[in-house]
Amino acid sequence: MKGGIQKFWVILFLIAFGCKVKPEPIVFKEDHCSYCKMSIADPKFGAELVTDKGKIYKFDAMECLVPYMEENPAPYAFIMGIALDQPGELISVDRLHFVVSEQINSPMGGNIGAFIAEFPAGEKLMSWDELRVHLVTK
Repeated sequence: MKGGIQKFWVILFLIAFGCKVKPEPIVFKEDHCSYCKMSIADPKFGAELVTDKGKIYKFDAMECLVPYMEENPAPYAFIMGIALDQPGELISVDRLHFVVSEQINSPMGGNIGAFIAEFPAGEKLMSWDELRVHLVTK
């Protein structure tokens, strides 16, 4: 009986602390967008949602992430994006600044780029909340 209780506590501990909810890197040219199903190919663009239960959704562009979130409201533990000035690296969207410009050729044609440090001169920078409004009211 005592051995059974110990096994129970070990299993409970592993379940509670063994499964951490966290983002995972996008594997470019292998992963596919959860919204449009296209291959995620360009390391300057991409995004990822992680639910509070650990389910991961990957996107090829912000133009896919935002509508997906509108259609699938859920408690998200992480909302991540990739900055043009730090390709391939997932960064919290709250730390990013967004630009809509004809000079940015994002995968879905929305001309949206994210930046973390090097901002394009003469372009209006948007916060994550401003970008969401822009894409939802478009």
